[in-house]
Amino acid sequence: ITQLMVLGSLLVGLSPHGVHVWNIGSYGAPEREMLARVGDPTFQPSCMAHPQTYLNKVVVGSSDGRMKLVNIVTGKTIYEFASLGSSVETIVPSPALDVLAVGLLDGRVLLRDVRQDSTLLELSNASGAGAKAESFLSRSLDEMRFRSMESSCSAVAFDGGKLMATGGTAGVISVWNLETQTVHAIIRDAHDGPLSHMEFLAGQPVLVSTADDNSIKEWIFDGTDGQPRLLRFRNGHSAPPTIVRHYSDSTRLLSGGQDRAFRYFSTVQDAQSREMSQGHVTHRAKKLKISDEELKLSRIIALDACDVRERDWSNVITAHENDPVAYVWRIQRFAQGEFALTPPKIEDDELLPVSSVCLSQCGNFGFVGTEKGRIDRYNMQSGLHRGSYTTPEGFSAHCGAVTGLAADACNKNLVSGGLDGSLKFWDLKTRKMRGEMDLGSKIGCIAFHPTTSLVAIACNDGVIRLCDIEAQTIVRRFKGHTDRITDLQFSADCRWLLSSSMDGTLRIWDVPGTC
Repeated sequence: ITQLMVLGSLLVGLSPHGVHVWNIGSYGAPEREMLARVGDPTFQPSCMAHPQTYLNKVVVGSSDGRMKLVNIVTGKTIYEFASLGSSVETIVPSPALDVLAVGLLDGRVLLRDVRQDSTLLELSNASGAGAKAESFLSRSLDEMRFRSMESSCSAVAFDGGKLMATGGTAGVISVWNLETQTVHAIIRDAHDGPLSHMEFLAGQPVLVSTADDNSIKEWIFDGTDGQPRLLRFRNGHSAPPTIVRHYSDSTRLLSGGQDRAFRYFSTVQDAQSREMSQGHVTHRAKKLKISDEELKLSRIIALDACDVRERDWSNVITAHENDPVAYVWRIQRFAQGEFALTPPKIEDDELLPVSSVCLSQCGNFGFVGTEKGRIDRYNMQSGLHRGSYTTPEGFSAHCGAVTGLAADACNKNLVSGGLDGSLKFWDLKTRKMRGEMDLGSKIGCIAFHPTTSLVAIACNDGVIRLCDIEAQTIVRRFKGHTDRITDLQFSADCRWLLSSSMDGTLRIWDVPGTC
């Protein structure tokens, strides 16, 4: 189902196969199905709209440029309109009777009189392609014209008066004055993705827009010249999140995603949610004529945070994909820290990407593990290197990548796990190894509960092992996952252990219970 609308007691849905009608209150199969592609295989429904005063009727557009007027009660096609020459992307009723706005794949918007089957007004490049700031910086005029021919118009809105807003895949909003048939305003870089819907609020000079960049914005027309400005907005990751962690208490979250953004979320007041600053990325990107994403750090693969020193210095540490440097952040400023944690280069030793990070419970030290098996300690106030953890023979901490690090609440022990299948225990201050356990399988990730000194280890054999770091023994084993375990987390009281896996399951384990 790609679109839904309510018409009286009927729920009308649209899919690539046709129009489906349900009676509201019934939860079975659709009462009626129309425009099945069996009779007309070239007509593939793409959008629909209900013209005002047209009882029980909808106009359905298709990807081949045709439109049909359909009675949803009788299931009959009343009229088929002439082809518009391009795929119909959106249909929106206008305040005027019998008039619909039709957005097309080639970027045009047509005001169509459905009673006369005629075009009242045609607007070219209504999608605003070529009007983004980056287009003016990095594209020639010919390229902008070519791009405008390719960009579709996917959203249209009327204010009930003389203004009409249009937008499309370029992320630009164009506002038109229908009385003078001229452009009233252009909002460049309104969104970072194709617009999916726009709507004017009833009785207010406010336009609401949403797009594929996972944001919703309100634009208000309150200036003396009638130009719009951004009133407020809410947004999140524009690509799937890859890591999420609680910060301080249960009301705040830190997350990183495939969009290379590092975000702070408040579960109580969404107005406090924001993206952590990585410097003047937008300004530098425009100056270099490249996209913002090219200047951002690569996606986050590991992070840790401690709120003890939040007001004093950087209190978050992150590891990034294929980056040999770990980065620090200040939550108080919602920005990247003043320095990065770069390990000192050892002669003839290649620096490999960081694979794991953690902070001490006091917030004074940061620990960084690499794909080469190296573990380094840093001072979080100055960013200075404070030694490496090595075996008694002088080798790196692990023979493979370090996949997990954890420091206890008393700053006595540091626990590390690696792809070599070993779990090692270190004296946090002297950096000497206190013990080692061979688990017989590669370690994928670990989770630590500082109050109880329990560490959960997820291995590639699908078994989760619970270890007491004081006694250095395995106290529990949890079996059930059939594929690689991707993450582990303890509940605050250590009553439950949560695990996610590539087998598509999220499991909750009873820690005090029997195996």
